[in-house]
Amino acid sequence: MKKGILKRKTLASRIIRNVLLFCTGLFLVTFSIYYYFTRSTIQQTTQENAVFLADNTANRIEQILSPAEKIPEIIARMLESAFLTRDSLIPFLRSVLAANTNIFGSVIAYEPNYFADKQYFAPYLFRQGNTISATMLGNENYEYEFMDWYQIPKMTNAPYWSEPYFDEGGGNVLMTTFSVPFYTFREGKRVFSGVVTIDLSLEWLTEIMSSVKILDTGYAFLLSRNGVIITHPKKDYVMNHSIFTIAKENGQPGMREVGRQMIQGKSNFTSADFKSKYHSGKLWINYKSLPSSHWSIGVIYPEDEMLASLQKINLILLLLVVIGLTLLSVFIVRIINDITKPLKQLAGSARIIAAGNFNIPLPTIKTNDEMEELCDSFTYMQKELSEYIITLKDTTVAKEKIESELRIAREIQMAMIPHIFPPFPELPQIDVFAVLKSAKEVGGDLYDFFVIDGDKFCFAIGDVSGKGVPASLYMAVTRTLVRSISDKEFMPSSIVSSLNKSLSSNNESSMFVTFFLGVLDLKTGELSYCNAGHNPPFMIRNNGEVFMLEKTKFIPVGLFEDFEYGEASLRLEPGDKLFLYTDGVSEAENAGNVLYGEENILKVIQANLEASPRELIQCMEQDVAFHVNGYFQSDDITMMTIAYNE
Repeated sequence: MKKGILKRKTLASRIIRNVLLFCTGLFLVTFSIYYYFTRSTIQQTTQENAVFLADNTANRIEQILSPAEKIPEIIARMLESAFLTRDSLIPFLRSVLAANTNIFGSVIAYEPNYFADKQYFAPYLFRQGNTISATMLGNENYEYEFMDWYQIPKMTNAPYWSEPYFDEGGGNVLMTTFSVPFYTFREGKRVFSGVVTIDLSLEWLTEIMSSVKILDTGYAFLLSRNGVIITHPKKDYVMNHSIFTIAKENGQPGMREVGRQMIQGKSNFTSADFKSKYHSGKLWINYKSLPSSHWSIGVIYPEDEMLASLQKINLILLLLVVIGLTLLSVFIVRIINDITKPLKQLAGSARIIAAGNFNIPLPTIKTNDEMEELCDSFTYMQKELSEYIITLKDTTVAKEKIESELRIAREIQMAMIPHIFPPFPELPQIDVFAVLKSAKEVGGDLYDFFVIDGDKFCFAIGDVSGKGVPASLYMAVTRTLVRSISDKEFMPSSIVSSLNKSLSSNNESSMFVTFFLGVLDLKTGELSYCNAGHNPPFMIRNNGEVFMLEKTKFIPVGLFEDFEYGEASLRLEPGDKLFLYTDGVSEAENAGNVLYGEENILKVIQANLEASPRELIQCMEQDVAFHVNGYFQSDDITMMTIAYNE
């Protein structure tokens, strides 16, 4: 009695332990999934906010840059249409600056020697205090045609935003220049005539970027198209460093890669593998390019601030789970003890049933739950096992009978095809060897050869669609018909056409045969053949040349009753050989599903040019077996080699 109690307690404790382990594991998995999806949701929300913030900031900047771009573009169109005269340029530019307070200065720089009386003509108007002053650019000390703001739009025929610069001695503010080329017609040709520019103060840009607030310690910065820092919380960086010089000084390759992406005009939200003066933890960055100037905005997000709410929720959840597991353990102990009692009653009976006594009475269990269903299942199992043993005996007898019949069918099938070699000792002109290996007990491949009228050697090889018993029966019919037809016909095309008519008639199973048949004149060496959709044989000349016979465009036998087949011919010289095979050779697979292929067949043939038909096929079998390396045979394998001797 004590032993039984101990066993029951051991089982109960084991179940309790497993259930608790399962619950703990389920909690860990659930918590991991929850944490992952919650974290992903927070990151997704942060990313959406980052994209919105970057887009909003970019739009605010573009609302100033885009209208500013229109001014020099309109002036350029006016110059091209001759709307402005030389004398009206300075008054016109003065009115433009008066109407657009964001513009610090503007110049219309003509191509040197555009006007016959002046080498340089470039009126420049700019703000000086509360007034607008004018001057002429261009002299020996300032050849503006070599400046970037002039050269780049001239060479690219496109507008150009310059790199930001500090206008020291002028406006003493951060500025950038937008240049637009203009053209005029001379002698009926449109030629480059100069550049219109505006100088734009970037004080407003610093104010916009400074107004961007991200969590507690996040920040935003702006890069030029070359990576120079235009705005940054650390003032020492502005116009004195690029993102690449900072990355090099601090040994941060991640920052360098982000810089490359930004100056290439790409946009992304990703983890930033670099350190920050303002935060020591992991950072995320969202960057976006400005379409007009090709500058790039970067917004930095500290990860721990992003996930601060998630960490608080996790602590509360963990505390609740610990309390829940404790209460769950108490209930599980009581429930498992009640469940294991009837299990012990079934244990003894189960051992006797396992020993083969299916008629032993089972204990009566009336618990009205799954345990009672289990007892009923054992009762049902007893009955089914008894019936199954009887059925298994009958099935085994029937299976052995079928296997015996299949073995006999294989022996009959193999006896139908020639299997004694050499087959014609009295004919020294010919040497033949062939093998057939079925993928199943019986197969659908066939080969045959025989002599017609004493001096014509007829040979054939084929592959029936499908496998098993139906294919083997179709193969037997095909072989019998070939022999019967060849008694009356001597031409390969006639034999194959007659065979096709016979097989196509009443072919309700829609089976067919890829077939190759040849007739070799033993006196002259003339070979006539018909290929009905079969793999073309390899011709092995006595001089070492190896090639595949010309393909004849004929369909397999047994598809269309009225199809007429043609034939081809060539002459064999003494010492020539033919290697015929079915697709079970070329399509033999190894464990990696790599086919053997016709290239490997050719290699084996070229390596055994002087081999006899038997030796060549044996070498081919060995190479195929090496390629397959024990992998199961999926198709019948048939090979035949014919050597023509003098």
